[in-house]
Amino acid sequence: MRQLYRLWPTVCVALAPGLASASVSTSCAASAMDVVVVGGGLAGLCATIEAAKRGAKVTIIDKEANLGGNSAKASSGMNGANTQAQRDQGITDSVEKFIEDTLSSGDGLAVVELVHTLAEQSRETHEWLKSLGLHLSDVVQLGGHSTARTHRFPPTPEGKPQPVGWTLVSGLRKILETELKDQVTIRTKSSFKELLIEDGRVMGLNFEHENGTEQLRGTVVLTAGGYANDHADSSLLDLHTPALAKLPTTNGPFATGDVIKALVKQEAGVKTTLMDKVQIHPTGFIEVKQPNFHTKFLAPEALRGSGGILLCHGKRFANELGRRDYLTEEMFKHCKPLFDKEENPLSAAMLLTEEAVEKYGSGAMGFYKFKGLVQDVGTVEAAAEAMGTSAEVLKKTLEDYNEAAERGQDKFGKKVFPVRFPSTAHLYVAFVTPTLHYCMGGLAINVRTEVLHSDGQPIPNLYGAGEVTGGVHGNNRLGGNSLLECAVFGRMAGAQAAEKAKDGRCDTERGSAGGA
Repeated sequence: MRQLYRLWPTVCVALAPGLASASVSTSCAASAMDVVVVGGGLAGLCATIEAAKRGAKVTIIDKEANLGGNSAKASSGMNGANTQAQRDQGITDSVEKFIEDTLSSGDGLAVVELVHTLAEQSRETHEWLKSLGLHLSDVVQLGGHSTARTHRFPPTPEGKPQPVGWTLVSGLRKILETELKDQVTIRTKSSFKELLIEDGRVMGLNFEHENGTEQLRGTVVLTAGGYANDHADSSLLDLHTPALAKLPTTNGPFATGDVIKALVKQEAGVKTTLMDKVQIHPTGFIEVKQPNFHTKFLAPEALRGSGGILLCHGKRFANELGRRDYLTEEMFKHCKPLFDKEENPLSAAMLLTEEAVEKYGSGAMGFYKFKGLVQDVGTVEAAAEAMGTSAEVLKKTLEDYNEAAERGQDKFGKKVFPVRFPSTAHLYVAFVTPTLHYCMGGLAINVRTEVLHSDGQPIPNLYGAGEVTGGVHGNNRLGGNSLLECAVFGRMAGAQAAEKAKDGRCDTERGSAGGA
């Protein structure tokens, strides 16, 4: 539903909870404004593009040498309901089903209005990306979803894989560097330090770089990611979920929650939410030659969505397309350390057929094989040997799986069977372990992406999107919802920040001309 709301006394804009074109009838509507975006992942890139296309002068800062963040590592896909790609593949879906699945996964802790916005804006967001040359046309089903709605890029005509996160951030970054280069300034190796707050309003920020500290004035959008690799002395993991802090992580070394910690230190009055809700992904790849290496490559949920099954000692123990928290719990119940060595991490084997590999993308599988994360074993006997189990046990497991697939349901409640495991199937084996993956908690925002004060009121001129915020996912995030969250709320935050900056510039110009 479209909403009318007043941003400043003399300017009224009409926006969907975010993205319809704004209509502003003022003489200074075309003036250049300033927006500062903190964090160069997908949310930050989307915010920057939306703000720039609305006339803002945008500076995007990131503490790393390159933009991309954890978004560049994302590998399963981006969700969307009732999209053209789904219709092209004969997939029936609806916004209502998407909302229901996401709220169910959140266990009553997700903010209902944010979930509605996520789902209701999903199709339009895919169309927006398509208009930018980023068409996610392949669709798979991930755990916890009632239908296939996770969108991916198909291989190139030459068969080269297009990893979803890397392709998205690369494409959007190129737009900043070409089409929008006159409106966007990119500052890397630049770390957020503190907000500039005057009379309760955010007026910009201070940031640090190799030559010292600098100030930027303007409306601020925070898109700086989560804290699932925070092991500093002031670790947010140690503070809010100490029992999980020692687990390995899929996150880059930059995922340390710096912005949240800086705002708390500054006593900026920001409200946080669900900080103890950190998702454990059930399948981080174990590199057999160095099983205890702390940072893991993610074994994407799309591998299971394409037909991979999980085994402990040759036997299945769960519905592979169940929710991530459910699968993680079942792994802790049923599995043992890799090769039964106590010094190794908890491990399950993932078994895939050639058909599943083709569904997922053989080009991408080539990368995992090159890194030593997936073994091309061929036969059932070789797979059993690699797993350290009996060939007879494994054969019985696969026979039972095929029989359940024929019935349409197994004893774990699985109803979707992407592939079968015939006795002649060519097999691949990987080992996986539960791994810290995503922070459901963070800064509290409202449906207009305004960051909230501890009293629940919006902080003027401050917006947030992506993993730095909390409330969209509740207790458990569905696979494919993180990239969508970044794109939907990143766009909204950029649009809102640009309009607020524009209104502030107009207000200043009216004042200097003797206006009211």
